[in-house]
Amino acid sequence: EIRAKEEAQRVYQQARSEGRRAALVEQHRPNVFTTSVASIMPGEEAVFEIEYQETARFENGEYRLRFPMVVAPRYTNGSPPPPDSSLNGGPANVTLSVDLQPGYSLRDIRSTHHRVAQETLGHNRYRLALDEDTLAPDRDFELVWQPDLGATPLATVLTEEQEGATYALVLVTPPAQSPVPVAREAVFIIDSSGSMAGPSMSQAKEALLLALDDLRPGDSFNVIDFDSTARPLFTGSRPADAALVAEAKHFVRGLTAGGGTEMLRAIQLALPSGPVAPGSVRQVIFITDGQVGNEEALFRYIRQHLGESRLFTVGIGSAPNSHFMRNAARFGRGTFTYIGDLQQVRSRMSELFEKLSSPVMTAIEVRVDDPTAEIWPARVPDLYRGEPLLVTLRVTGRSTPIVLSGRIGHQSWTTRLQLTDPLDDSGIGRLWARRKIEAAMDRLSEGVDPAVVRQEVVPVALRHRLVSQYTSLVAVDQSVHGLVGPACAAEAIESSEARARTMDGTLPQTATPAQLYLLIGLAMICASLAARRLWS
Repeated sequence: EIRAKEEAQRVYQQARSEGRRAALVEQHRPNVFTTSVASIMPGEEAVFEIEYQETARFENGEYRLRFPMVVAPRYTNGSPPPPDSSLNGGPANVTLSVDLQPGYSLRDIRSTHHRVAQETLGHNRYRLALDEDTLAPDRDFELVWQPDLGATPLATVLTEEQEGATYALVLVTPPAQSPVPVAREAVFIIDSSGSMAGPSMSQAKEALLLALDDLRPGDSFNVIDFDSTARPLFTGSRPADAALVAEAKHFVRGLTAGGGTEMLRAIQLALPSGPVAPGSVRQVIFITDGQVGNEEALFRYIRQHLGESRLFTVGIGSAPNSHFMRNAARFGRGTFTYIGDLQQVRSRMSELFEKLSSPVMTAIEVRVDDPTAEIWPARVPDLYRGEPLLVTLRVTGRSTPIVLSGRIGHQSWTTRLQLTDPLDDSGIGRLWARRKIEAAMDRLSEGVDPAVVRQEVVPVALRHRLVSQYTSLVAVDQSVHGLVGPACAAEAIESSEARARTMDGTLPQTATPAQLYLLIGLAMICASLAARRLWS
């Protein structure tokens, strides 16, 4: 059951005191959870299954799903780290399998960081299993698959009905035409803090050197390096001529990692309040592992000072803070690119450069003639080549069309979509609810009273059965077999301090010490991924 956080804690503690088997799943951040379990007897084996839903990213003709194996420590401005920053480990032993059902044939399936065995089951269904002999639990698992599709439809919509409401998922891929390149003001931020030491620093420097090579005549640029302090190369953006680019490359090659991770000053230097020059774009490219604990303060500044800039984050290392990276890009109306190792730098940065050369579609709006409609995200970002537009809606009926509009270059673009027949238990409603909760939580960075935000989040989370900042999942075994007995219960209570412990795991490969339902794309993608830990 999903309960309010305090109520879930009370139910769990009561079950524990009674000697009943129980489990509690709590959220620390949108991408960090803990599971507590009670009343496991000596010699007894316990298996815990956690089910959650996630959106697979579609980028440059490929779907990507990253399954976190570890949580890296967070830098917290020199103050003692919060409790969740100690969750810096994953399971020491992992087995992982994937049941992928995309609904169409695939051109390619691969794991970026681990070796997998692949089996085709027929009817466009695939099974993959990690090679346990080469499995490294110190880095995230990333699965990539490429559809073997012909011409891409311009737009598609999928729906689900729940309790009298209709939920819709809209995916739009703009016409595949090459937009006219525009002049860019590119501001590069590179993280040289202590958490970047080793391979992460090498990846970041290589990525930035490639970015400098991508500058064209007519562009302007600057480089900002930060650790405990922020240091801009120039006092302001300079023309991208050969001499200044060479000076910037010399500056980058000399960078070494050390010190704290004070991002705010670097972001302040990169986001000036003035307008961009007519006919040009200002793009901030932020290269970091994102290991900070003050995400809300950074999000608040980005939201309040973005102006006409666009912020693109480049995640570096084997386990970057994807919560910060993805949301910083979302607030910055840009995109998030993940680079897991040195072999990926050139290909992933080349893909990013192709996007940054000019947006495919801007000024995008989604309209529905329904006063009760709720659309998330409320502020649609620009659309870049190879990245579809994904919007969720809640409406009262299925007869009203959805109208999407935008600009491709100097031309207007509009399409109308009719809602389709609903799918059973597709997860669209939960995806909409998760985005609504995300928007409500975003208001915290605007200074809204947390009590007001809580009143908005809890009813949505309870209705759609979601773990959130204010709700938790609690499970109590009510059967006779779930009761371990008064004597054992008394013993557990009497020595609870000695018996309670955290299951430590492996640190990420950086300098610093289930089933999944996937929904995105031209068809429904259902993949199940099971990770199992056994205790005895």
